Formats: sequence, structure tokens, C-alpha cells
Amino acid sequence: MTPSIFNVGGTAYDSEWALCNGLGKDKCLSTLQNHWSTFYTRDDIKQIQAAGLNSIRIPLGYWAVDLLDFEPYVSGQYQYLTQAVKWAKEFDLTVMIDIHGAPGSQNGWEETGIVGGIEFPLNQSNTDRTLNVLKNLTEEFTKEMYGGAVTNIELMNEPIFELAKLQTFYTAGAEVVSVANSSGINTTFHDAFYNPPNWKNYDPLSMNSGRNGKYLTLDTHQFWAFPPLDTLSVPDILGRICAFGLELKQLDTGILPTIVGEWSLSTGHTANSTTDSSQDRDKRTWFRELFEAQNAAYTPNGPGQASIGWYFWSWKTEYDIDAWSYRKGVEQGYIPSNISDPSTYAYPITTDGTGCIDGSFNWQAPELAQETSSATSSAGSKPTSSGTATSGSASAASTTASGAANVSPASGVSAALVIALVYLVCSL
Repeated sequence: MTPSIFNVGGTAYDSEWALCNGLGKDKCLSTLQNHWSTFYTRDDIKQIQAAGLNSIRIPLGYWAVDLLDFEPYVSGQYQYLTQAVKWAKEFDLTVMIDIHGAPGSQNGWEETGIVGGIEFPLNQSNTDRTLNVLKNLTEEFTKEMYGGAVTNIELMNEPIFELAKLQTFYTAGAEVVSVANSSGINTTFHDAFYNPPNWKNYDPLSMNSGRNGKYLTLDTHQFWAFPPLDTLSVPDILGRICAFGLELKQLDTGILPTIVGEWSLSTGHTANSTTDSSQDRDKRTWFRELFEAQNAAYTPNGPGQASIGWYFWSWKTEYDIDAWSYRKGVEQGYIPSNISDPSTYAYPITTDGTGCIDGSFNWQAPELAQETSSATSSAGSKPTSSGTATSGSASAASTTASGAANVSPASGVSAALVIALVYLVCSL
């Protein structure tokens, strides 16, 4: 999201742990305070609303709440979290907060705050500390001053350890957050890359119930930029997106209400492109088709479906990388100007009942004023080469009201974004 922060004096740090360990707490705090206070402002939240989005997802590291003396992290970000929620309330946006970094790391990746082993499941202390964070968030954001803006708390982002241990944690986490169910906060859990159908009829509070638990939402992440999916052809990408959306739109499947909590426009076809989208009409054309295909697939089109919407990753990045910046997409026309208004869409929906876009429709991105004639090429063509995907993640979200009987009305969000406001993702 903000890679320059992690490059200091010729040293590249791979995580927030490494950054603060290298700089020392005083310098790290001043560096991060500048980021927290400037990277997202009230005006960003206003722009998000103007784009027709109705929710934001905010990733949080555990150390914002539970920091031990030996850990190099610094605290001070919590006030920016509460401020962001208040801004969201002001602009009628809902908020999903997720534990992006758990003690010991749930996957060993840089976005958890530390790179290395997966140590979260190795001791009970890591679980206890995470439950303490969840308790704090639940108690804080059920306060009347926030007006019910926080509708979802996600127990943990992208865990990849043993399923049995993960489900034990999910049960403990759900017990903590579930006390706020009557206040309109749903317990959200990540599918751990098993995909939604594998969580059919899941209830962490009653493992043998044989039906979905109440006030639960499932988070799944759908990316086409990383191996092995980065080698898919364009027709395969669009076909898989359509098939995934169709699965979530079926009735009475037992799949929990599902949010596509992270997705982007990065694929193996864009990863090696060094041409900025402002200078590449074909790229913008492909991005628009890819965006609308995913929007159609991840958005419900009727009551009783498992699908309840999506979060795009992300609203912006430091350099506004075109495949990962919603804001840039709106500015350059490869993302609709108002996602809540279907009249701003370019592609029609097929009439075969799948709810997918009509890929045979011929649309091309309009030329931009700054676009040079040398940068434009044949209209409407799709990229056909494959390559290595860029690393990293960033996300923004959009979710749509589900009408599912076992979801709190507060979960009815329509279009949303994930913003890295109080937590740093060092990729991209």
C-alpha cells in the first residue's frame, strides 16, 4: 500500500515488525503517525461514498490493542480507527473490521506484520491475546456513539494452519463477538482458501447443528494474479468468475452468507505490463470487462442467495497502481463512476439466468485527454499473453444486501472498499 515507508536509508524492511525493529520505537512511531494521519482523511471517505460504495473494510494488527514490551511495534493507531468509523457513520457507510495480523502470524506473510513461520497456533497465549483484541473491538464499537456503523468483525484474515485448530479458534472467537449480535454486529470468518462450499451448514457455536449459524458471514478472497491462476487464459478467467458467482446465487445450498472480501484487476495478463493505464486503451478496456464480470458475479441479484457482495482491494495505493486502485479506475473510466447506479455500467447481463455479463458485447474504453496516439492500439482487443503476477495485496470492498434470514439487518451493505488506514500492508 505504501512501500516507501518500508525503504529507509537504503534499507528495505519486509514487514512492520522489521521496520520498527530497525528504526527503533521513537522513529517508527513518528513515521507511522505521519502515515496514519495523512494517508486516509475525511475527504477519502467522502469520495468513497460519492463513488456509490456503501461500506469500508479496515484491516487491523493485534498490536493496536494488545502490545507487549518485547515487541518492536508501536501503538497509537487506535484513535485513527475510531475516527475512521465516525467518518463512515457521517457518510452513511458501514464498516467491517478484520484482524489482519494475529500474534505469531496466522500465515507468515508480510501483511500479518511479520514475515516467517506460522506461529499463531503454537501456543494458547496467541489465541488469548487475539480474543482480547476481539473483545475490545466488540465492546468499543457497540457503543452508541458509533451508531451501529460497524456491522462485521472478522476473526482473522487468511489463516493457513491446521483446520481443526482453526475451527477451535473460530468457536472461541465467535463466542466473544456473538455477544454483540443483538447490536447488529456479525461474526465474520475467512474460508482459509477452502472456498465457500466447504463451509456449508457451518456453525462455530454448534458444530453438530447441521445448519448455518445465525449472524455469521463468510469471507472469501478471489484473486487471479497469483500462481497457479496467473497462467489462465482470458476466457478461462471470465468463465471461472461466472461459475463462481453462479454457485453463490443458487438457493438452499447451505453456503453461508458470503462476502468476496478481497479482489482486484490484477491477472497474469496485466502483471508484466509496464504501460500505465492512462496510456493504454486496450488495458482500460480489459480492466472494465474484468471489473464488471466480477461485480456481476459477486453481487446478489435476488433474495435468499449466499452472495451478499464484495470488497475491492483497494481504494488507493501510494502510487495508485492501476490494477489495485479503485479510485484510479473511476478517474480513468475502467471502473463505473457510480457502482450503485447500473446505468453507469458498460456491459449488459446475459438473459440465460446466470447473472453473468454478456462477453460478446463490443465495448472499448474511450480515449483519455492525456493519451498519446502512440500509446493507443486496436480497439477492443484483450490481452492474450500470460506472465508472472505481481506480489502483494491491497483491497477495497463492496457488499450488497442479502436478505438472508440468518444475517443481521446490519449486514446489508451494497458496495464497499477496504482501506489500509490504521494498519500497513507493505506489499505493492
